Amino acid sequence: MNVFDETSLKELFFEHYDQLFSGFFNRVKDYDTAQELTQATFIKFWKYRESIDLTIELRTQLFRKGKLVLIDWFRKEARQRQLLEELSKIEVPKEEINSDMMDLLKNQINHLPPMRKEVFSLAYFEGLTHKEIAEKLQISIRTVENHKHRAINQLRKVLAFITIIHFIQ
Repeated sequence: MNVFDETSLKELFFEHYDQLFSGFFNRVKDYDTAQELTQATFIKFWKYRESIDLTIELRTQLFRKGKLVLIDWFRKEARQRQLLEELSKIEVPKEEINSDMMDLLKNQINHLPPMRKEVFSLAYFEGLTHKEIAEKLQISIRTVENHKHRAINQLRKVLAFITIIHFIQ
């Protein structure tokens, strides 16, 4: 019988959270992402608690689960970067996008968090490089990449719609 319960999870959490978070942060260099990965690891660990082998140290199993979470994240990032690269190769002249679609895009952009909106605008409307944006906003290039990536993810549906409409016309 498995006796891994909420109390055990709480103890494991407080004992290993910092070390797990630190490991993620060292790999992804982004506080929010490291925090998300750490939380995902504990959630996944709890979700699959029935498969925990109590003859193996819990810490070992937790860090194995963390490794799998990180691998999944890297795979997802690679797929999203590939899609982003493909999207960036598609050149849609602004004058060819009708005003309704541009209004739709602007509306969606206005719903982005402030920093993400700023990074997106600097990259796509002003044509600045990641390095130029990082210098202008006094943030790291990796942070610029993350904000740009997350903005694209939030705008993906409307961008896909605009691209489809453009090719139909």
